[in-house]
Amino acid sequence: MKFQLWFWGAFLLFFALPFPCILYFNTDYPVAFSDRSGPWLALLLLGASVSLWLGVLYAYLHYLLLAPPRALFRVRSILTDGEPREVRIEEAEQTGVHVRGFAQWKLKVALQNLSGTAITEQLVVVDSQPQRQRFVVGNMLPARLSRDPGVFPNMVLDGAQPEINTASLWRRGVAGAIGVALVFGAYVLAYRAQHEGIGWTFLSFSHPLLVCPLVLCGYVAVVRVLARMLHADARGEALKFRGIGVQATVLDVRQTGTYINEQPQVEFSVEYTDREGVVQHAKLRRIVALIDLAQLPRDNVKLLYDPDDRANVRMEDA
Repeated sequence: MKFQLWFWGAFLLFFALPFPCILYFNTDYPVAFSDRSGPWLALLLLGASVSLWLGVLYAYLHYLLLAPPRALFRVRSILTDGEPREVRIEEAEQTGVHVRGFAQWKLKVALQNLSGTAITEQLVVVDSQPQRQRFVVGNMLPARLSRDPGVFPNMVLDGAQPEINTASLWRRGVAGAIGVALVFGAYVLAYRAQHEGIGWTFLSFSHPLLVCPLVLCGYVAVVRVLARMLHADARGEALKFRGIGVQATVLDVRQTGTYINEQPQVEFSVEYTDREGVVQHAKLRRIVALIDLAQLPRDNVKLLYDPDDRANVRMEDA
């Protein structure tokens, strides 16, 4: 799995960074005087380029550098002020990874969320006390839930000792600093090689200084859209941990025409009665494996709905 992630990451980065440069230097370089941008357009393109690179830098800081410290702080706050719960281990298996000699486990646990609805959650934990044999299917473990669910994590086992992988964080920091230096160097080299005494007029819509950050920002946007569709973002996590369970009637099922990994997206139109007795209508979308299309629920489904936004729903197993 890790190899696949590295492969696809390298594949996408090739089309975001080297490929636009190869394309540009084989088609548009050098820039003829008649093809140069006007002064105002050049300044506009320069501003757009810098803004896009700043957006890439923000995404890098937000998701790769600042996320681990934020998660650590969140875990500690949940352990201190979280809502106590008992969770039951449904599935447990070792991942094959060891941290300081202790086995890492992947757990599937069943619990009641903040509204008392039964849900399941996946956890990856390190067993620092193997002699206690805590991670056995059927065991009950004390846990804490965030009282303000949202950004992962929202549940922590009691007694957890959260840590940050400082070596990984340092590597990310160094990589980020190198990336910033390379981008700054690219601006300097491009200006020295192409300005010809008339400034940034060599910039165009096909220049790598504009195309590369645009593609990278596009990747970030696509990932965020996919996370939203799969309820893997903060909004989906919040709904899972505070949503109210209800039985809903399926009014209509249709394919949207969107495919993710060659798997179709399906839209459900549903009707349910909330806890106040009011009939609500909502729509939800999910990605379905092709082999499961014939088994889609057509009559009733179990939903979680947001008590603050009754149109915000998700299937309990989504």
